[in-house]
Amino acid sequence: MRKDEARSVVKIVDCLEKAEGGWLWYREIGRRTKMQHTTVSRLISKYLVQFVDIQTTEPFKAKMVRLKEGVSLGSVVRYLAVQEKLGKL
Repeated sequence: MRKDEARSVVKIVDCLEKAEGGWLWYREIGRRTKMQHTTVSRLISKYLVQFVDIQTTEPFKAKMVRLKEGVSLGSVVRYLAVQEKLGKL
């Protein structure tokens, strides 16, 4: 994983933690983290799928995201570090 991707993933998880279990749109996460919404979508689908709940609103195909219960920034960083050591990222 590149350093800039790692920083961005940490920003996304931090933003979702600050939402305190609330649902956020990809565009709102992008606004809060100062990233493009497409970058947010790509990083969530690449690294964070197992840590987030994703809900799609049908007529608009807009996706909302929140952290699963018991997930914290520390647990995500540890998981990504182990995956990096195993060579899976």
